[in-house]
Order: sequence, then structure tokens, then C-alpha cells
Amino acid sequence: MKLTTRLIALLWLGIGSLTLFQAFQGVQMPLSLKFFATLQVLGALALLGGLAFGYAILITMSAFTMVTGIFALIAVPFMPAEVLERAPSVLGLPPRGVMAGMALGAIVLGRLCWLGLRRDPPERWGRATE
Repeated sequence: MKLTTRLIALLWLGIGSLTLFQAFQGVQMPLSLKFFATLQVLGALALLGGLAFGYAILITMSAFTMVTGIFALIAVPFMPAEVLERAPSVLGLPPRGVMAGMALGAIVLGRLCWLGLRRDPPERWGRATE
């Protein structure tokens, strides 16, 4: 298993753990977000343990993140006024700019994780890699 695969697993472990930590602290979030955070943690732990099903979970999660980011980016211009009123303004950017930046970040993160995992499938883990 390549170092990049382990780093991707650690990244997903961190994201999932932080999300679950916030959920246990009482932050309001949908059940689906808690479910996907649990999948991220289980997939990352399985991948770090060398199990192929962890690879399947995380490559699917990476593709899901990429596609969700694309749909979020498409939806930014159509956000209703009541959503924009409650949205934060970060670094002086308007709420639509923050939403677009988050969507672009999700697209890039998902794509890089997907490419990294795709180049190191479980069949190659037993062999020496460069």
C-alpha cells in the first residue's frame, strides 16, 4: 500500500471523526451526515488495516464527494434569499462566494482522493511499490 493511500485514509478518518465528535456534542445535523461520517471512519480504519472493503468504501466516498460538489456548485446561483440571510460571510466574501468555494473544495478533495486511491488498488498491496 502506498503512502498516499494511507494519507487519504487518515484524511477521511479525520473528517469523519470531527463530524461524529460534533454530532456527539449536540450540534444539529441530519442523520444522513452522521451515517456518512460513520462510513468514513469505518472505511478509513479498514483501509489502514489493509482490508479491501475499506478501499471500496473510501473510493466510493471520494466519488460521492466529487459529484455532490459539482451539484452544489451548480446550485449556488439558485440559493433562495432565506438561505443567504443566515449564511456566514467568511474572509469578506459574500455568502454565494463562500458556498462556491466550499463546493470547489469538495470537488478538488474528492477528485484527488479518487485519483490517489484508483492508482493503488488492493491487488497491488502485496507487491513492493515504489
